[in-house]
Amino acid sequence: MPFIDPADYFLDQKTTAEGTFMPPINSIDLLPEVYREFQCRFGELSINPAEFFHENSKVSRHTTRRIAENQESIDQIIQHYMDTSYNYSPDTVSDMNISPILPAFEWCKEVPECLHSLGQFSPKRFYAIDAYVLTGDKLRKILPNKQILVKDRNYDAAKLKKLNQSFYGPNVDSVSNQDSLVFLVGCPWRYMMMFGAKGYRKMLLDLGYILGFYEEDIQNGQMTQLDYFYDNEVDRFLDLDGIEQSIQCILGVTNEKSGVHSHG
Repeated sequence: MPFIDPADYFLDQKTTAEGTFMPPINSIDLLPEVYREFQCRFGELSINPAEFFHENSKVSRHTTRRIAENQESIDQIIQHYMDTSYNYSPDTVSDMNISPILPAFEWCKEVPECLHSLGQFSPKRFYAIDAYVLTGDKLRKILPNKQILVKDRNYDAAKLKKLNQSFYGPNVDSVSNQDSLVFLVGCPWRYMMMFGAKGYRKMLLDLGYILGFYEEDIQNGQMTQLDYFYDNEVDRFLDLDGIEQSIQCILGVTNEKSGVHSHG
């Protein structure tokens, strides 16, 4: 069978951004034992995900299903997703008071300056990373490269208490101790459609880039990287499936607006 570039294949298929696969045309060949582990994630058998992703993200010379090579098509897929999945527009809303849309300039009045650039710098880095910000009882989803946000949902006291209990150790009571929480959610399958399991690495590299952008704010104490939380409980709080969308990192943010790093 002649090689079909996965990027071109998915452009032709007009495939949706999220979707479970076993495996898609763009996947690399799975080693027999890794394929077994891949199947196990749909059952109740115990697996070692680190070993699975480590082994299956390697591309070797005998691989018959190659990763995408057409960079122009890859860029087109990413841009198409950014345009269509985040296509909220104030022009389509008749009553802004009941709209799920929040203009960025209104949101910026509520949060410190370090958050104003979230989703606006290198927006394609947010292709496989969804960013949510919880302030008070309101969760907002950041729309990359757009001057609007989505009012995703409001939480009652019971839900917030449950989220607070999802943190432990040094980060216990983080909901109470932080003014805002930034949830960085990994969506590796968006890359894996084009790059096979190696796409998981690309998602992690983008996450590292985003965290690096905020390193100065972390160092000066305006942001705190919160590592001690129960993943599944946070996933449930955000209504994530834990596989195709799963929490990767949480940042706590204080409201002191005198931080030296404005990212202007």
